[in-house]
Amino acid sequence: MTSIAEKPIVELLGRAGHVLLLTDERLDGDTLGSTLGWYAVLIEMGKEVTVYSPKEIPEQFAFLPNVKVIRTDDLVFADKTVDLLIICDCSDGLYIKNKLPLMPRKVPLIMFDHHATNPKYGTYNVLEPKAASTADVVWRFMKRHDLPMNKQAAQSLLTGVCTDTSLFTTSNTTTAAFEAAVELTKLGAKLNQVIEKTMMNKSVSVLQIWGRLFSRLHFNTEFDALCTVLLQSDLAEFGNPEVDTSSISNFLNASLVDAEAILILRESEDGSVKGSMRSRGRDVAAVAARYGGGGHKLAAGFRIAEARLQEVEGAWKIVRTEKTVLVDEKPLIRSGDMNVNFLEVASA
Repeated sequence: MTSIAEKPIVELLGRAGHVLLLTDERLDGDTLGSTLGWYAVLIEMGKEVTVYSPKEIPEQFAFLPNVKVIRTDDLVFADKTVDLLIICDCSDGLYIKNKLPLMPRKVPLIMFDHHATNPKYGTYNVLEPKAASTADVVWRFMKRHDLPMNKQAAQSLLTGVCTDTSLFTTSNTTTAAFEAAVELTKLGAKLNQVIEKTMMNKSVSVLQIWGRLFSRLHFNTEFDALCTVLLQSDLAEFGNPEVDTSSISNFLNASLVDAEAILILRESEDGSVKGSMRSRGRDVAAVAARYGGGGHKLAAGFRIAEARLQEVEGAWKIVRTEKTVLVDEKPLIRSGDMNVNFLEVASA
């Protein structure tokens, strides 16, 4: 039975002629699995469907059904026939604010997510903060409304469920996640394929980087968490492999018995530092929120712009990036911008 709250969503899906599906900026198995699950179902419903990602798809997800249909060019937003948007596993909706003005007309946006800090930015929102993944939120919605399911959709959704729970080992794993996995497997999804392609496919260079991160483990007093860091120079040293730091966070969180919270800090190509936090009981979403981030109580993240990582007496600090300002066409280094603990400045 269609609930009163979800009736408008079902009606929109029924009327839509051309649906534009959007992934999150952070391309993990959940956002890709949920999005491609929708793609397969909407095709079964006879819809025209376009899929957009703001970034190139990581090689480890090349096995996903229909992954090659995903486009990364902004021309998708200029299509006048698009009459419905669906976005999956995007906790804040920030990046699409710059994309929506590219559309010739305003169309409804349906948002599916499971992050507790999501501000419900969609026209309609299907948000389950206690769910283990967005993929099992999407699956339950499809099941509630008897949408046409096929093997391709099941494979994509199972990938989302498994990767966001690290194969049902994370503390956010629920009974509903297990039930979703069983039901999707009965529909033809292959669990062994998900495990092989997303968890058992580490290259030598990736394992070497894991070793580097393990060697840097230290206690970060600023975040009150066991911390390690990944530098851009590390990636360059080992051939710039694709490294999923969330899998390292989950591994450490599940393996270390004497750490209340885990923090991984990573330098990004855009000059920012990203943080990924995991916990077994402590509310790390509240910590991430202090730095403009968010997520779940036990799994959260944040991004600090114009920053880098620096080792100071065996510990690593987030410091501001040196800025150069032209004064009468001569470079002038702004005082106080270099080698300053960003977090101390931010909290002052």
